[in-house]
Parts: sequence; structure tokens; C-alpha cells
Amino acid sequence: MKTHEMRHMTVEEVQNYLRTNKTIIIPYALCEQHGYHLPLDVDIRNAEFASVRLAEKLGCITAPVLNYTFSGGMLPGTINVKPNTFSNLVGEIIESLTLQGFRNFIIIPGHGGSESMLHLKESLRILKWLNPALRDDLIMLVPIWDFSPTWLDLFRNQDYHAAEAETSLLLHWCPEVVRPKIVMDKKAVAQRLRNDPDSYQHRESFTDLKQEVVQTSQRADVKIGVMGYPEKASAELGKKIEDEFLKNASKALAKAIKDADKARKSGERIVHEDNEKLKILSL
Repeated sequence: MKTHEMRHMTVEEVQNYLRTNKTIIIPYALCEQHGYHLPLDVDIRNAEFASVRLAEKLGCITAPVLNYTFSGGMLPGTINVKPNTFSNLVGEIIESLTLQGFRNFIIIPGHGGSESMLHLKESLRILKWLNPALRDDLIMLVPIWDFSPTWLDLFRNQDYHAAEAETSLLLHWCPEVVRPKIVMDKKAVAQRLRNDPDSYQHRESFTDLKQEVVQTSQRADVKIGVMGYPEKASAELGKKIEDEFLKNASKALAKAIKDADKARKSGERIVHEDNEKLKILSL
């Protein structure tokens, strides 16, 4: 295979690929603020570099990066798309690719926003529920950090957005885009963002009733939004994160694809018992 990126292939090459391989990686991310030292497209780069390298390991192809999702941040340069719009678009992409013969979909988020990821996973579950044509589709949401113990350790040490992990990855992948100018919010604000990365949000309501939908905006004291310790970053750490991801993810996903192929032939499925009762009360 000359390339692992579908955008560089011809229709004939995709047709030939589908004769022996039904797997495709779908990366997504967005432009959003990453401090003064990183470009707006950090998440897009994370998704693209990780996906192409994973495709090389798995011997599969990757779709073009979807460059829009929901951030929640409101600083200049950040482009927000509502989670339902984004989730519907991913679902339609999968439906389109399913019609072509693809069956294994590995979704790589370059952005870790909990709102978009939770909405996407539930949206895709309902999509499979309502569209029986997708019953034989294996759809997996695969964050890079899930397969990197080093990155997970950084999370546990209050390193989140535009900080040591993301800066290190870009120093490894494309050091030319990393600026030397590291600037943080005021000390108390920077520490609050490390303690709780969602504390950039200002939430207000008319009542204290749980039934009310709150109004959310970005707190006025968040001017930069770096959440962690970017000054600790290094290209060596970025390579370590990448190596862990490729080793662990490729092994787990290769097995998942093999298991799915076997289950399609046998008709067997793992049945999940629903132990949640009276779900309406969860509101």
C-alpha cells in the first residue's frame, strides 16, 4: 500500500483495499486556544499524527481529519460546533463508509472535551440502535491517553490542557510550531485550572433546583487557559507517549478487529445486562 491516508488514494485503490481490509480510522479535533506557546491546531495535529502512525501499525487507512467539534472555550481562535451537530456528522460519515463496505471504525479524538466525547459515544450507540445496517459495524472511540500510562500519570498530576503532554507531543512531532513564549494565567487562576480543568466555566441559574438548565460561559479571569506545567515538556516525553500509544493500542485494536470478524461469522455477541433501574431518576 503506497499510502495509509485515504485522501491520497484513488477510487481504484480504495476498491482494492476493501477486498482484503474493512478497517478505517476516523480522527477528529478542532481549533482552540492552547496558550501563547502552541498553535490553535494542536488537537488536529494530535489526531492526525497519531492516526497515521496507528494506521501504519495496523496496516489500515485513515480518513481525513474532521476539524470541528465542541470545545467550550471562548477565547479568540476557538471554533465551537454543538455536540449534537458534531455527533450527527460523525454518524453520517460512518453510515456513508458502511455503504462502501467498511466495517471497523476506530475514532481517534485529538480533543479530550468530556461534553463532546460523552455525547458522541451515546449518539453512536443510538445510531446503531436505530439503523440495523450498522449491526455488524465495530465502532470504537479510542483516546490516545487511554493507551499511554505516562499520559494518564500526567493527568493524575494535574497536567491537562496545552501543558506538558501536549507540548511534548508537538516537540516530538513538529517542533517548528512550538513557540518559546510560555505564559500562564494569574497564579491562583492557573492553580485552580490544574485542580479542576472544568473551572474555566462560569455557571449560573435562577434557582437551586436540579431541574433547571444552567447558563454556562467562560470565566472572565481565564485569559490564557493553560492547565498544567508546559515548562516541563520535552520531545523525549512526546516520543514516549507516542510509543506507548502505538504499542498498546495496536495490540488491543488488532484483537478487537479479529474478535469482531469472528463474531460476525458465528453470529455470537456479548450480551450486556442492564442493571440500571429507573433511569429517568438519574436526571
